[in-house]
Amino acid sequence: MLDAKRQKEMVIPETLKDFQAILDYFYTIHTAFPIYGQLGTDDFILADADYSRSTEDIRNGYIWNKTIWSSDNTSCWDVPFAVILKSNVVLDGLNKVSKSANTEVLYNDIQGQAYFYRALFYYHLAQLFCKAYTSNSDSDLGLPIRLTSDVNVIAQRSSLAATYAQMITDTEKAVALFPQISVNNRRPSKAAALGLLAKIYLVMGNYDKAGFYANEALKINNLLLDYNSTYANLTRTYRFPANPYDHPEINFYGRGGGYAVVMPSSSTLGVINDELYNSYADHDLRRSLFYFTNTAGLHKYRGSYTGTNSNFCGIATNEIYLIRAESYARMKKTDLALKDLNTLLSYRYETGHFIPLTLSAPTDLLKTILKERRKELVGVSNIRWEDLKRLNTETAFEKTLTRTVNGQTYTLEPNSPKYVLPIPNNEIQLSHITQNER
Repeated sequence: MLDAKRQKEMVIPETLKDFQAILDYFYTIHTAFPIYGQLGTDDFILADADYSRSTEDIRNGYIWNKTIWSSDNTSCWDVPFAVILKSNVVLDGLNKVSKSANTEVLYNDIQGQAYFYRALFYYHLAQLFCKAYTSNSDSDLGLPIRLTSDVNVIAQRSSLAATYAQMITDTEKAVALFPQISVNNRRPSKAAALGLLAKIYLVMGNYDKAGFYANEALKINNLLLDYNSTYANLTRTYRFPANPYDHPEINFYGRGGGYAVVMPSSSTLGVINDELYNSYADHDLRRSLFYFTNTAGLHKYRGSYTGTNSNFCGIATNEIYLIRAESYARMKKTDLALKDLNTLLSYRYETGHFIPLTLSAPTDLLKTILKERRKELVGVSNIRWEDLKRLNTETAFEKTLTRTVNGQTYTLEPNSPKYVLPIPNNEIQLSHITQNER
């Protein structure tokens, strides 16, 4: 693509402006996030009638069926790899562009963005198509690591450890390349890249580094939105402003959707699990801002930070505070963990009604942080799916999920191979990579 102008009408990216335009193309990157994992969580419930009228892919994901995809390909795999290809096009192209003193800052920023996107979409792919990260990750299957824009190079699956190592390498490069201050939250930034490192290390179970990078991200942006402010408004259909450029918590904006079970909409088929809805205390504004109750008394999700009927899939400070709090709690830094949790919650309750928590036992505090993480990040990306998956590797947090649909009960056991989605058949046929076992 970069070396041969096979067709006269083909535009070959050659300048920094060209490469920035590739990374700025909103509808192929910022809306490309796969959220299929949400279908299999315990946050959303489908009535039998709504299950029956859902698409085959939704039905399969909801009951953790062995067969998932109704066709030979899926956007959950294809679209992230398309973004990875775009990143590689930019990185390969930049190698052919001379960097001068006048262009160095822009050059580095664009290069950092490409590394960030490649790492970010490998992260999302790993949460769906790989096992949880454990001590066995050197032998567990990871993803094909594609580091070139040459589509004729066929990569086989690496180990899971190698996949995560590549994510970390790319993100560390992005951190080093980014300027301190970003242009806007539609483009990746140093704060977003530091947040991504915190996310990566959290699912790896490396809480020392997760906490370190969360702390570094919060040094750049530690703002939280006061849910008492007019920025969060019950008169809006989706509670928060649409496509916000000025949301104080958002370091990087991304969204996903396409599944009528989990999308934030009054017409969504999914109903919020009563266990989750009832876990919010009186005067907790998240209950009214995140949900609405229809005429049948059913609670539905509507509180996405996208301000639209798409799920938020970006990186925001509320998640970063929770990563740091969990990391502190696991390292027995109880006072610091409690401070982070209380800081977040103080922005979530009606003015004058928040009573700071006083937990002192590390185990109780950790459980509370994990509960608040579920309540705070409902509907965001695949976070609940990721949490179920990673926490199932710890006996204390194992959870068996069950559903009864049309009189038949389905079960998802902790550490089940069904936490790993099958790779679409089209990819298996084209590249002959190893399929996941379910």
